[in-house]
Amino acid sequence: MPRDKRVNQRCDVALLVDDEVGVRKSGRFVLERGSMEARIHACLSARGHAVAVVPFSPGIIATIRELRALEPRLVFNLTEWVNGDRSLDAAITGLLDMMKLPYTGSGPSGLRLARDKVLSKRIVSGLGMAAPRHFLLDGSDSIRNHGLPFPLIVKPPFGDGSEEIGKNSVVRNARELRARVRTLRSRVSDPLLCEEYVEGRDLFVALLGNEPQVMRPLELVVGRKQASSPRFATYRVKHDARYRSKWRIRYREARLPAHVAATIIDASRNIFHALKLRDYARIDYRLTPDNRLYFLEANPNPDLSPHTFGRNRCFAGVNYPDLIERIVRAARQRHRAARNWR
Repeated sequence: MPRDKRVNQRCDVALLVDDEVGVRKSGRFVLERGSMEARIHACLSARGHAVAVVPFSPGIIATIRELRALEPRLVFNLTEWVNGDRSLDAAITGLLDMMKLPYTGSGPSGLRLARDKVLSKRIVSGLGMAAPRHFLLDGSDSIRNHGLPFPLIVKPPFGDGSEEIGKNSVVRNARELRARVRTLRSRVSDPLLCEEYVEGRDLFVALLGNEPQVMRPLELVVGRKQASSPRFATYRVKHDARYRSKWRIRYREARLPAHVAATIIDASRNIFHALKLRDYARIDYRLTPDNRLYFLEANPNPDLSPHTFGRNRCFAGVNYPDLIERIVRAARQRHRAARNWR
């Protein structure tokens, strides 16, 4: 079919992706087989949506031209960065706002608030929710008199997917703190977040919709117990299948007292709105042995792979095609409501 006829056909959903998740072939962007983006494309197409894939080019102009030519009814935004810089994901949504294109997921405000782990903790603490105490270290700071008891966990304040978080991220004394800061400063230019390490269970709570449904919390379970077993969700726990197999790591629906489950539902909805999240999100908590709930972080664009939390368990624990369709429906309803309000 000639290109001009294709362009003139109204696109239902434009799948906006990072440009490294596929390649151009004969003028068409082809997604990597088996990738999250390819699976979402297949789900949308199976539900009858006319889908076009648009890679976000760091040069921007090519992306703008392609989106303008397509005039999509909705952009399904799957971008995470520009040239590897995750802090620029908000700029991408800002561009979509300027183009007046409706899109899925959080906008610039929500991405910035959730991405900044220090700011998000302050906001959540203002809601009356517990969060680990913390301090920041930049390159000029002396590592003394921080005022918090050990153990501490040291991590980048703007990381994603547990980047730079491993078992040695937990430090038990000043010597280990200095060593960990020295290691991270050789790789991370941002200030470092040092927060009290809260012992307990890792809980992951998905939210869907804009008066969000709070899904049942999923819990990280380490089946093989040894002194060297992982105690929390490190980068290898999330991204290394062989490592998970070695330690018999799995996820299950958390068994919780009724009052804790009710607290999670209320807290998650309040956090979702306070951080200006939209359509879908995931909130991570730590639950102490005496059932005190601590907010760790909010993820405004969680992994939408069908097996995020193990085989056949997506991040929300629902049927995968239904998850993708619910995100599309939530975004459309939100944009329709905003248009009517104006």
